[in-house]
Amino acid sequence: MVKTKASKEAMRWADDGLEGPIERKPGEEGNDFDIRMQDEPDGVLAAQKIVQVLKERGFCLVQANAPPELVQAAFEEAETLWEDGEFKPPIRVHDDRSLLEAQLWSHALQDVEKSVWIREGDSRAIQLMNALKLLGRNMADFCAGLGPLLEKELGVAFDRLGQPLLTCYTGDATHKIHIDNPHEDESSLPDNGMRVSCTYYINPHWAPEEGEQGGMDIFMVPSSSSSASGARKCPRVRVAPHMDTLVLHLSERIVHQVLPTKGWNIRWYALQLWGLNGDAMQQMSRKLLAMRQPSKEADSDDD
Repeated sequence: MVKTKASKEAMRWADDGLEGPIERKPGEEGNDFDIRMQDEPDGVLAAQKIVQVLKERGFCLVQANAPPELVQAAFEEAETLWEDGEFKPPIRVHDDRSLLEAQLWSHALQDVEKSVWIREGDSRAIQLMNALKLLGRNMADFCAGLGPLLEKELGVAFDRLGQPLLTCYTGDATHKIHIDNPHEDESSLPDNGMRVSCTYYINPHWAPEEGEQGGMDIFMVPSSSSSASGARKCPRVRVAPHMDTLVLHLSERIVHQVLPTKGWNIRWYALQLWGLNGDAMQQMSRKLLAMRQPSKEADSDDD
């Protein structure tokens, strides 16, 4: 899951069925972006603007300005992978280590059942997916370029990037509200190393008449709050799964949720990638094993 090295606050919540107002939502032309890269001639200045938005709100909506033909090709590759049956759960549990990994990444991969890791060593079908690979590399380069500024301005440090994960949302499905790295909330989970979460949508078929499904709600919980029990009641920013939409958010802070989908005839695809802190990742398995040890000892005593 981890690729190569690259050059706050978590909260709890309760689902009581009440929802807060949508303060920002897509219009007829797509999402309400914070930054449009096609309008930013200076890449360094654009990165500074993005980091400033992340500093103020914890998330930033970016129109990435990828060539439309590249995004279209990536969508067609995703459809081919779907038709070939390549989509699987993101983590396969086969031993104690993979079980620990699944537990630690369960929040970030909340309800993800249909996915494909975009990496060279996998099946022949995935090796042929050139557009998805190129977009994944572009995401990694973009995220890595923000790293020094994020550490300087927010104290958010990551030194490696995960492999790109292609996810598909379809069928009659709802998804849970969550934080990707909730180690600071009352769940007492170890830090899974996630610092920045990146989601890039590749769906050229999105249109307002398709309804609001398959995208994302971002809950604007006050950063000064010590509890997110009322997160669902907070104002939201709604993001459509429109092509060339890049959502960046702080993994340890932002409460979000994938929008429900209806029917199997339409599929919504996104590429996901995380900026990771290597030191935290080295410690997480050891900490989770220590948490599990008392229960094992209790089981032995019972025997």
